[in-house]
Amino acid sequence: MIRFFIALWAAKLADKLFSLKYGRECDTAGLVANKLCPDFMARVAKPKLVITITGTNGKSTTSTLVANMFRSRGQRVSFNDWGANIHAGYSVNLLRGVDLFNRCRVDVSVLEADELTACDTMPMIRPQYMLVTNICKDSLRRNGHPEYIYDRLKKAFERLGDTTVAILNANDPISSQLAQGTGTRRVYFGMEDTHTDPFENMVNDAGVCPCCGGTLRYRYRHYRHLGDFYCSDCSFTTPKADYLARNVDLAARTMTVAEGGEEYPIPLMSDTVFHAFNTLSAVTLFRELGFTPREIADYLSTQKVPGIRETVVEYEGIEYYTYAAKAQNISAASTVFEYMAKEPSKKDVVFLLDEMQDSNHPSETISWLYETDYEFLNAPQIKKIIVAGHMCYNHRLRLLLAGVPAEKIVCVEEEADVPSVVDTEGIDKVYVLFEIDFVSKARRVRDAIVARAKEVKGK
Repeated sequence: MIRFFIALWAAKLADKLFSLKYGRECDTAGLVANKLCPDFMARVAKPKLVITITGTNGKSTTSTLVANMFRSRGQRVSFNDWGANIHAGYSVNLLRGVDLFNRCRVDVSVLEADELTACDTMPMIRPQYMLVTNICKDSLRRNGHPEYIYDRLKKAFERLGDTTVAILNANDPISSQLAQGTGTRRVYFGMEDTHTDPFENMVNDAGVCPCCGGTLRYRYRHYRHLGDFYCSDCSFTTPKADYLARNVDLAARTMTVAEGGEEYPIPLMSDTVFHAFNTLSAVTLFRELGFTPREIADYLSTQKVPGIRETVVEYEGIEYYTYAAKAQNISAASTVFEYMAKEPSKKDVVFLLDEMQDSNHPSETISWLYETDYEFLNAPQIKKIIVAGHMCYNHRLRLLLAGVPAEKIVCVEEEADVPSVVDTEGIDKVYVLFEIDFVSKARRVRDAIVARAKEVKGK
């Protein structure tokens, strides 16, 4: 216990000092806490309600919706909302929720959790709810393959046992199988056919039945491997959803949930089915926590997509977006590319998809380029693709192999050169697609593009 308090006090001091120097989005204090007391996460006091949100894609948006719900009701919330979703981030989240005597001073802790670390950390934290958005192909360097991530989360639920409620995606043939035989109560969310007519992906994350190895088929798909599935050779099929979204209107950004037919707004900027899933997963959690449909709908009507994911400004009839597209995350990047292909406006697309840490490495993993569906970008409404950064020629080669005409591709090694090659007329939108480490850079580049458009207009 003495060791724990030494760790707590040292981490509190470190948090104060580093926050003054670097801002609150710093998890160094968590490193201090875990170094001095390896079971710090187990010993630190928790509020009565701890919620973990994990999964390959969608966890940041979903966890923000969840945290903001409690804040909107005047409750005190600790939340690692700056993307520190591994050990140090969890510890900073929790230590900010207690005082120097380890007395809890928040009502709720919301933990955005990396799925790879959940196996080791969640049994120490013991959340009351763990929501898994999905399991998809991610970075080979970071997370290996979907089966490995499934195994890590499976072990997490086995160690948690019946103390945690699992909220799972019924339309995901991978993550929907979690927490079987553990005593854990499983609550499913799912969605009826949204008629999005998904493209066929180069990589199929769930090509065969996990029970018998037979062919996995679909009554309908939403995107990638998410949909209403069944095995042609055994009884494996989509589990019954406790909260089933119907009448999903992506254009109007509304959906009803079958339990009572309540209508909920989808509080996100883009008309995409994956944002609808993020909303549905949050609605499921809120309903399980006892919020009424009216309370949830009223709250969602006040929300919008987190600025870390998507922003837009308009000038002279052209909309200029920053739009997150995770580099090396095959599923996320392919889904964004599909959206670029289906979004009907005439547009220029800017790539800022080099990872921050890669710029300091003499070599890096580029296999993800050849598993990601660049073929989707060979679409007539995409007028130009500007590829920026030290990886620009690798992206150019992949685009050429995908059939994108060479005259549509512009390479610039320096981001400062991007504005000079973006069209200022003949288009409706510009999308700056950015790696999630580059939120500020993406906005700077976008704003520089707008500034040049104003300069050209003023001549």
